[in-house]
Amino acid sequence: MRSYSTAAAEAFRTWLSARYTTIDKLNEAWGNRFWSMEYRSFDEVDLPMAAVTELNPSHVLDFYRFSSDQVASYNELQVEIIRKHSPGRFITHNFMGAFLDFDHFKLSRSIDFASWDSYPLGFTDSIAATGFTEAERLRYAKTGHPDISAFHHDLYRAMTAKRFWVMEQQPGPVNWAQWNPSPAPGMVRLWTWEALAHGAEVVSFFRWRQAPFAQEQMHAGLNRPDNVLDVGGLEAGETAKELASSWWQGAEKLPHERAPVALVFNYDGAWMHEVQPQGRSFSYLELVFTWYTSLRRHGVDVDIVPPGADLTSYKAIFVPSLPHLSEATLASFEKAAGVTVFGIRSGAKTESFQIPRNMPPGPLQKLLGLKVTRVESLRPKLQRALTWRNKSYACPQWAETLEVDDNVEVLASFADQTPAIVRQGKRHYVGVWPSRELCLDLVSAALSQACIEATLLHEDVRIKRRGGITFAFNFGIESQRAPASSDAAYVLGGQFIAPRNLSAWKC
Repeated sequence: MRSYSTAAAEAFRTWLSARYTTIDKLNEAWGNRFWSMEYRSFDEVDLPMAAVTELNPSHVLDFYRFSSDQVASYNELQVEIIRKHSPGRFITHNFMGAFLDFDHFKLSRSIDFASWDSYPLGFTDSIAATGFTEAERLRYAKTGHPDISAFHHDLYRAMTAKRFWVMEQQPGPVNWAQWNPSPAPGMVRLWTWEALAHGAEVVSFFRWRQAPFAQEQMHAGLNRPDNVLDVGGLEAGETAKELASSWWQGAEKLPHERAPVALVFNYDGAWMHEVQPQGRSFSYLELVFTWYTSLRRHGVDVDIVPPGADLTSYKAIFVPSLPHLSEATLASFEKAAGVTVFGIRSGAKTESFQIPRNMPPGPLQKLLGLKVTRVESLRPKLQRALTWRNKSYACPQWAETLEVDDNVEVLASFADQTPAIVRQGKRHYVGVWPSRELCLDLVSAALSQACIEATLLHEDVRIKRRGGITFAFNFGIESQRAPASSDAAYVLGGQFIAPRNLSAWKC
C-alpha cells in the first residue's frame, strides 16, 4: 500500500525536485493556475490527501509514480545486498493477482525472473475490478474463471525474459476471500498444467501442511493438519507422475514461443484511469479483461507487453487503453506491421495528465487521422447503440465523439450516424467500451485481417501451446470436444475433455 507518512512526504518532495528541477515547471505541468494552486517552493507540496475538495489529478498521478519508484528502489537495494553476500543465486519476487499499485515491469528490472501467487477461486470471488458478473462468479466458484490465472501467467511471463514461477498455487480452500469453497475435483491438477502450458518453470504449492493454529489455520495445504495427504496433495502427486512422461521431457526446457498476438498493458495508464475515471464503474482492469477474454475465446496465444516493446513480429496488436504515449511508444507502433486495434482513451492525456493541445488521441494522430472531441461515461443500463456490418450492438459505460479525416474509413456508426469505430489501413480505433458480444466480433475481424487462424471456443474451454504441445482446458461441468484435428496424437486425455479436466496433443 502507498505510504502517507512524514518520511514519505519528504521523499516525495525530493522526487519532485529531481523530476521538475524548478517549482515553476511543476506548477506548469500540474496546471496549478487553476484554483490558484501555485506553489512557491517544493517544501510547500504536501501529499495528496485530506483535501477539502477534489485533488489535482496530476498531483495524485505523480504521487502514484513516486510510490511505485520507491517500491522498485527498495527492491533494488535488497537485490544488491543479496547479490553481494550470496552471489550466484537467482533472485525473484512473488507478485499478486490484480495488484496495480506499482509498476511490476520497472521493479522486475533488478530480479532474474518474476513469480506470482495463484489463487483462482479467491481472485474470481474477490476482485471486483475484473467485471465478472454474479452469474460468472457462481458458475466458476469452484474452478476459477477460465482467464483469471491465465491472464496473470501471461502478464508475469512478460516481466523478465519470458521466465516466471508460480510461487504459491492454491491447493484447496483458503481463508481470506468472502467465501472459500473447495476446488472442484481435478482443478489443482488442471491449474498446475495450465501454469506449465503458459511457460511456468516451477509450480510451488502453498502450502505443504495446513497449520492447525494462528491466522491462516483455515488455509489448506497439500497435507491436512494431521499430515495425511489432502485432495490437492493427491492431485499434485498425479501431476508429478505425468510430468515424468517421455512426451514432456525436453518440452518443458524449450523457451516460450512468441505468440502471434500482443496485448499492451500499462500500469501508468491504469493509474490515470483510477485517478480520474470520469465514471463510477470505470475499471481499467475490467476493460483489459474484456479484450483478453475475447482473444482467449478465439483460441489464440497472447503475449502481454508494456508500452514501447518491440512489436515488429506480432501479426496483431491490441491496445485496450493507453492514455499517454511516449515518443518511444509511438515509434514502436509506427514500426509495427501487424493489425493494430486501439481502444478508448488512447492518447487522451499528456505525461503530466493534461488534455493534448491537438486533442485526443494526441500523438496517435500521426498514425490515425481522427480527433476525439467529446467523451461521455454512461451509468448502468444507459447504453449507446451502434451498427457494424448490419448488426446492432449496445455499448455500455463509455462512448466518444470522433471527427475523422477523409482517408479514414468508418466501420461502425452510432444511431446519429457519427463514427464509432474507424480504420486507416491496418490501424483501428474503437471509440466505445465494447460489450462482450461486440468485442468478440471485433477480435474475430482483426484476427482475420491479420491472417491468424482462430476458432471460437466454448465459453468453458481455453487452449494454450508450449513446446510443440497444445493443451485444452475444460472449466465446465460438461464434457467438451477438443479443438484438434481428427488424427491428433494425444498425450493427455483424448478427443472429449472431461469436466474440470484437460487434454493435450502434439501440434
